[in-house]
Amino acid sequence: MPLQLNFTTPSTGAVASYHVVQQVGLDYVSSLTNATVASYLDSSAKGAGKFPMYTQQIQIDGLPDAGADARSFAESSLIVAALADGSASVGTNRYVFAGAELVD
Repeated sequence: MPLQLNFTTPSTGAVASYHVVQQVGLDYVSSLTNATVASYLDSSAKGAGKFPMYTQQIQIDGLPDAGADARSFAESSLIVAALADGSASVGTNRYVFAGAELVD
């Protein structure tokens, strides 16, 4: 499911509010999930076939359970808040979508 959250794109400073996980890669050796997320102005821009305003890869610690949908795992992982002690991830953009809402 897409994510909804206002995000200021670094390349232009414009705000994108609709984000779609386009690709998920699983690294079984390092136990990491890599999600490619495309950010659009809003859902109507995506629906109209517009190009994303920004695309980024986000590295998530851990892998989905065996048999689980990798995209759903990535989406639900992307919206969680960072741990208070800061120990969860070394990726600079790991929690950029923390607090986002999953939408249809």
